[in-house]
Amino acid sequence: MRVRALLCVAVIAGVAASSAHAQARPLRPADAGLLARSPTVEEKVAQAVAKRLTRLSPAVRCGPLGIDVPAGMLVTGVTLLPLHGPADYFLLLPQTCNYLSWFRQDPTRYDPDTCTDDGCLQLAANAALALATVSHESYHVLGYRLEKQVECYGMQSIWFVATSLGASVAEGQHIAAFYWRTTYARRQQMTPTYWSAECRDGGKYDLRPASHGWPS
Repeated sequence: MRVRALLCVAVIAGVAASSAHAQARPLRPADAGLLARSPTVEEKVAQAVAKRLTRLSPAVRCGPLGIDVPAGMLVTGVTLLPLHGPADYFLLLPQTCNYLSWFRQDPTRYDPDTCTDDGCLQLAANAALALATVSHESYHVLGYRLEKQVECYGMQSIWFVATSLGASVAEGQHIAAFYWRTTYARRQQMTPTYWSAECRDGGKYDLRPASHGWPS
C-alpha cells in the first residue's frame, strides 16, 4: 500500500537512524542491586520470552544501562560480554520493557499491516524495536558476540518474541517484515556494525535456509 510505504519513511527515520542494541561493558556494582530485587511485572514478561528463546533462565532488569551513549544514539539494551563468556542477564531501557508489556496486552494494536496513519506506524516501530531488543540480547546470552550476526539472528526471531507475547503468527511475521524493511534497511548507513550483506534469504546468517519466508 503506497500510503503505508510513504508513512514508513517519515515515521521510522528517527528510530532506525539511531537505534542500537547490546554494548559490551564490565559488571557494575549497581547491577548486583538490580538483580537482587524481585522482578517487576514488565521484567517477568521479558524474562519469560528470553527463557523460551534461549532455553536458559536469564534475568532481565529494566533500568539504567550504565554505558556512555553517543549523542543522537538510542541504545535499548545491554548484555555483559566478559572474556570468560556471556553473563546470565541483560538490561533493558524502561521504555523497552513498557512496550513489551503493552504489546502483550493488545498485540493487534501494533500490527503495521493494519496502519493507515503515522501515529499507528510510530507505535508499531517502537514495539518492533522492543521485540527486536529482547531477541537480540537473548542471542548475546547464548554467547554470540558479533553484532551484525546477532542483529540478523535477532531480527529473524522477532516473530517468535511476538507470538510468545500473544500475537498471531501472521502478526509476528508482519512486524518482522516491517522491521526488515525499515529499521534494518537503514542500518547499513546509520549503524553499519549491525548490518551485513549476508543477512538475507539464503545468506550466511539465514537461520532457516530451507524456508523462504524472510525474515520469519
